[in-house]
Amino acid sequence: MSRAKGIRKPCDQTRARQRLVDARQFLEAAELLDAPDVVATNAIHASIAAADAITCSALGERSADSDHGAAVDLLRQVDASLAAALKRSLDRKTQAAYESDDISNSVALSCVKWAKKLVTGANRRLET
Repeated sequence: MSRAKGIRKPCDQTRARQRLVDARQFLEAAELLDAPDVVATNAIHASIAAADAITCSALGERSADSDHGAAVDLLRQVDASLAAALKRSLDRKTQAAYESDDISNSVALSCVKWAKKLVTGANRRLET
């Protein structure tokens, strides 16, 4: 398996568990809110934190690159399906967090669905 490109930071199981807590809290916030941009943004942050938890646990490192594709590549070394969910989520980040046009309810719900998949994957890897 080839090493993913991009800036990475070392991390351990303690950091993995901390990022899982973050992921769960971002997801909880997304599920409690009803403004699509805010729901999607929190869900995307849940996805990112869950991906960090997974790669910290499995590889001992997480992506620290401004190019989110590097995080997708790193996660792909652990689980291609979860990497695909992260990519879908990250593809909506600019629209949800920075653009003036609101994201649709259906896209926000898709972001929550992808975040749930990633958080579930992180839970499976970190909970014994």
